[in-house]
Amino acid sequence: MVGREGPIGQVVRNLIDNARSFSPEGGSVRIAVARSPDKTVVATVEDDGPGIPVENLESIFERFYTERPRAGGGAKRSAFGGHSGLGLSIARQIVEIHGGRIHAENRTDAAGHVLGARFVMALPAAA
Repeated sequence: MVGREGPIGQVVRNLIDNARSFSPEGGSVRIAVARSPDKTVVATVEDDGPGIPVENLESIFERFYTERPRAGGGAKRSAFGGHSGLGLSIARQIVEIHGGRIHAENRTDAAGHVLGARFVMALPAAA
């Protein structure tokens, strides 16, 4: 199956917008794309935000999940309705329809301190 540019672009935009909203002022959002030896295209989006509570690494992909840090927690504020809790759920649905997978993990240092979040999307490469 060949991926549809519009929906895959929406997934990438959702991941970048999410990372930007959690990165603190002056923080970075990093994006990388690589083709793995198993002919999978892997895209990662990383932020310098507070990370994701371990117990929520899967539930953030559920519809209407909107838990966000309070003011001062590093997350930028958005207009009312800006975070409906649908973006990551929609992203997962699009990725799975394309035969791929997506997950979230925390970036940590050698001591195990959370440095931010990382979203990993893997899609089958075109022949």
